[in-house]
Amino acid sequence: MYTFKRLNELTFNESLQIWNEGFKGYFVEVSMTLDAFIARIVKENLSISKSIVAYDGNKPVGILLNGIQEINGVKAAWNGGTAVVPEYRGKGVGRFLVETSEAINREEGVEVATLEAIRENTPAIELYQKMGYEVADSLLWMSHEDSLAFEEADPSLTYEKGNAHDILSLDIYDQNIKPWQTQWFNIKDAELLTISDSAADKNVGYFLYRRVLDNSGVQIGTVLYQGMAVQDRSDQKQIILAGLKKVFHPHDAKMKNIIVNIPLKNKVLVDALKELGFSVSTEQVFMMKRIGS
Repeated sequence: MYTFKRLNELTFNESLQIWNEGFKGYFVEVSMTLDAFIARIVKENLSISKSIVAYDGNKPVGILLNGIQEINGVKAAWNGGTAVVPEYRGKGVGRFLVETSEAINREEGVEVATLEAIRENTPAIELYQKMGYEVADSLLWMSHEDSLAFEEADPSLTYEKGNAHDILSLDIYDQNIKPWQTQWFNIKDAELLTISDSAADKNVGYFLYRRVLDNSGVQIGTVLYQGMAVQDRSDQKQIILAGLKKVFHPHDAKMKNIIVNIPLKNKVLVDALKELGFSVSTEQVFMMKRIGS
């Protein structure tokens, strides 16, 4: 019978130790330093009082990080990582962590629980499905580290820049629950690019992204989190490409450009990125479960 403690009952060093131990042999490298671990908890709005560590007696055997946020009037939770130490895998620790986290979420009034899992991690995906989670979409991490070539954009398109939170007042903003790391409240230093059709006098697309600077303030890359063009336009692809041209400027030099958890259903954007030479580095599944009270 496993027991648990909340992260606020442990030191950060103790939490980090079980995190790194639990992710040994994982599909991608996710071990962290103490500074990186604390920074991630803060940046991604994870809650140390709602995150948990599983114990077998006095031995810590697994960890689950959890974040809770109201999104468009819906209280949502995000599983920011579940890990089990190697010798305890397949012994029910993962199920115990998820069930315990769901109980905490219910106490907090959470309506929807979300998570991502690496596509190749079949055992985890099957466990989540058995526990009522459904695959809502596939998500792509993409990258490109060379110069980018763009054609001239439609001159009738105009552009306006704003801050990340401005996206909430955008009339075409898709307010459905999205992957946690792409939500505006986790990237408050991001920029918003709004594209308008001056001839029709309406907004036709938007992009949420962040410029990456080195220690001297020189731009070395860009991270794209959201991007879309309205679907009732025959020039949807041209709008996407025009937005990408603005987002990835300057594009005549080598930059480390990264795409974070873009939904595969956003086919026009995905196809445009592939045409520009972006390649898929990681594919995940986006899973959701309505948990109620």
